[in-house]
Amino acid sequence: MKHDDHVHQIRTEPIYAILGETFSRGRTNRQVAKALLGAGVRIIQYREKEKSWQEKYEEARDICQWCNEYGATFIMNDSIDLAIACEAPVIHVGQDDAPVAWVRRLAQRDIVVGVSTHTIAEMKKAVRDGADYVGLGPMYQTTSKMDVHDIVADVDKAYALTLPIPVVTIGGIDLIHIRQLYTEGFRSFAMISALVGATDIVEQIGAFRQVLQEKIDEC
Repeated sequence: MKHDDHVHQIRTEPIYAILGETFSRGRTNRQVAKALLGAGVRIIQYREKEKSWQEKYEEARDICQWCNEYGATFIMNDSIDLAIACEAPVIHVGQDDAPVAWVRRLAQRDIVVGVSTHTIAEMKKAVRDGADYVGLGPMYQTTSKMDVHDIVADVDKAYALTLPIPVVTIGGIDLIHIRQLYTEGFRSFAMISALVGATDIVEQIGAFRQVLQEKIDEC
């Protein structure tokens, strides 16, 4: 898959899974990634804060390879060096990380870049800087991230729907909230604990897809 294929997948695939062993009920990131891919998830972000560089590299390299085999999009969170080492097609950066232009310069290729945003100003800057997509959140209260803002204001959500690039919503999304966000006009939903923390990941993915299909049928 090429740059534009990954951007298209981020735009059109509603379920964007984020790994995190802290929330995975004792399962490893590899085990969770295999379950997600087997359940049809085609966007997986690797987000791991507690392991050594070598551990993260070996784990992310394997998961990236599996994503390639499944035609899925693998996204590295924050770490440009790991993204380069794993040949990740996508990297997602925060407001305090390297700017989009520097990410591409360091990667020395046309890597897909996503940027975390919370306000209209941050979304405007991301588009101006050439980001391929933005993450917007938190949409609801969440315990999956400790350094979060207040929930996104209605005016910021409304502006997000006008952006020319894909918008991935994140933060506290569950089976109830995904209905609300879909009704508001959002079509991409990033989740951590709601997916990787499920007792049965395959069953949970099926439940989310059923809800999304119900919303599609209503439209």
